[in-house]
Amino acid sequence: MSKKENKQTIKKRENVKPKKEIANGTILCMIKGMMIAYAVTCIIFITYGILLTYTDITEEKIPLTALCCTVISAGIAGFDWARCAKARGILWGIFAGLVYGVILFVLDGIAGSGFNVVGSKGLMMLLAAAGGGVGGILGINMKK
Repeated sequence: MSKKENKQTIKKRENVKPKKEIANGTILCMIKGMMIAYAVTCIIFITYGILLTYTDITEEKIPLTALCCTVISAGIAGFDWARCAKARGILWGIFAGLVYGVILFVLDGIAGSGFNVVGSKGLMMLLAAAGGGVGGILGINMKK
């Protein structure tokens, strides 16, 4: 083997990361994305609560606001998860949206409304998956 071939082989080995290191980085990236999505959820709900308190906005719009917030936040989670992935952005986005929706469902159940599966929860999961999928498409294409 010549010196040039040997140097190229060494450079290739240096650029290869262990699978465990890649997996840890991806998991941390996904957790960060989910935390950002829930931070956005908190900001939207706190802002809406302030608007409800100090303006003439009625409480009739709360379900619509919650669904819009779900779509936006799941889209953010899908965007971040797809940016962590190397391919299949829509699948990662849909998965992120579903994880966001399941966590939201569990938190809602713990908060007091119970773990009843009704049409509105199904719609919320569907919209979370759709928002995550759109975010995943945008996230994977923003990398390029």
